[in-house]
Amino acid sequence: MAARSSAAIVRFAASDIDVPNPGRGFYHYTETHLTGDPDAYRPLSAARMAAQRAQDGTTLYFRYFYLDGYHDRTTIDSRDLALVRADFQAARMAGVKLIVRFAYSEWSSRDAPLYRVSAHIRQLARLLNENAAVVAAVQAGFIGRWGEWYYTDNFAGDPARPWVLTEADWRARGAVLRTLLDTTSPAIPVQVRYPAIKQRLLSDAADPRAARVGIHNDCFLASADDYGTFTSDADRQWLAAQSRSVLVGGETCGVNPPRSEWASATSELARYHLTYLNADFDRAVLSSWGTAGLAEAKRRLGYRIRLTEVAAPSTLRPGAVGTVRIRLVNVGYAAPVANRPVQLVLKTRMKRVKFVVPADLRTWTPGRTIDLYATITAPTAAADYRLYLNLPDPDRSLRSTMPLISGEATNSAYAIRFANDGIWDAKHGWNSLNSTLAVKS
Repeated sequence: MAARSSAAIVRFAASDIDVPNPGRGFYHYTETHLTGDPDAYRPLSAARMAAQRAQDGTTLYFRYFYLDGYHDRTTIDSRDLALVRADFQAARMAGVKLIVRFAYSEWSSRDAPLYRVSAHIRQLARLLNENAAVVAAVQAGFIGRWGEWYYTDNFAGDPARPWVLTEADWRARGAVLRTLLDTTSPAIPVQVRYPAIKQRLLSDAADPRAARVGIHNDCFLASADDYGTFTSDADRQWLAAQSRSVLVGGETCGVNPPRSEWASATSELARYHLTYLNADFDRAVLSSWGTAGLAEAKRRLGYRIRLTEVAAPSTLRPGAVGTVRIRLVNVGYAAPVANRPVQLVLKTRMKRVKFVVPADLRTWTPGRTIDLYATITAPTAAADYRLYLNLPDPDRSLRSTMPLISGEATNSAYAIRFANDGIWDAKHGWNSLNSTLAVKS
């Protein structure tokens, strides 16, 4: 049957509402140490992270795992692995995701030889894969102080000149990156510290692993070249293009006026499509952006999807077919990193019906207007059905995680919420389309 009535159009106003969506925004920094002694470990607190998410909308945490006790040990102690696993469980309970990096030292260039690094990656990959749903990204790490691939005892031919790398150095570094990519789930984004790493080690665009690899710029705006992040204007152009489809984030690391101030920051956040930034460092840089600048950055880091218009039939006969058009716009800095289901929900007090909406969120680039079309068959039961759009996490396990925030639905923390006033249904984790379909004979 065809639709009996013409579409009713509902339009939605723009809003400055702060939307704490998953996998984006300002993160909070945490670190811990794996030494073989469980008492040296500082675990994540699910209650504390949940409280922070409720207070300021934090959905991301950076988690440094320093492998201090494993420079000379190839097998990671099962007790340490259990502690890492518990951190992932805490993140899940709190409704947040983790940006993860492993490194051997925060104080020196001491790291581990390639064979040992590879063995550690394989052991840790099992944990990462088990918990891929709450891993926003894993950074390549492992090499050098802070895992930043610079000051290193084992991956530079001359540790006194870590900027001069031989072919053998690059082969060893490539082996670390390949091991990480080949042992971890394709669903987990991987980031490297600067463009030259990906350009050198994943130069074949046809390599499917390249699509997973983004950049973490940990000295964003700090100098003319962001302390070695960029070697040329070509690097900047490369990252501007790459960042449209891979994950880019990082932190500021030093005051550098006028470039580190808001007038420059707002341009570069957009140019390099940043999804996240460190809220805890460098606070002097962030403070220089002013209250308005910080608020805008918080709103626009990553994706920010706004509902602009819905066209839906107001009346259908039972069993009749109709089309609902939903128009959105992404006013954030970046597209969503991962695809996820999109569902149109028809709901009464006693009944709900879901329809799949064809979409690929990875194509929702900044500034783009998105038209979604849902073909629906009217339920056989006559009633007035409210319309909602549901964008749950792609991992089913996160749709049944019990939240620590009172009144929140099991999937609300990990569902995408639109940047509009008055449409979020926290009980179900859905976006109301402010539309009603009357099904009647």
